[in-house]
Amino acid sequence: MKILFLCTGINSCRSLMAEAFLQKTDPTLEIFSAGVNPDVENDQMAIKVMSEIGIDISNKTPKSYHEFEGITVDYMITICDGTNEKIPAINIHANHKIHLGFDDPKKAYCSDEQVIDIYRDIRDEIQNELDYFYTHILMPDKH
Repeated sequence: MKILFLCTGINSCRSLMAEAFLQKTDPTLEIFSAGVNPDVENDQMAIKVMSEIGIDISNKTPKSYHEFEGITVDYMITICDGTNEKIPAINIHANHKIHLGFDDPKKAYCSDEQVIDIYRDIRDEIQNELDYFYTHILMPDKH
């Protein structure tokens, strides 16, 4: 089964977290993530908060959605509202499209201590949503 996470932004934070969570949940899945405007490196704060729970995303590379154009995936999951709005322009066939909107922790304007808490909150929200997705939508017969 192929799953692609898409984000409007730079594929260095939320989509990489989502990819890592689902891959950890079920290593047999083919999971990818991409952004509309990918960055050249991962978000260091995202790396930090994921490492706090034993998941290493430091080796993941931000990718452009162009790398996946023309392919078919079982699920395309948009993770921010901007991508959900741009889906018609993206040439990736998906048997199922799901939107899970997560706030962008990079847009938090507050102290460093508060920013790390926001990243943790988003990380936990992503994990909870993907746990539900996996157990109730992707593999309901196994649970």
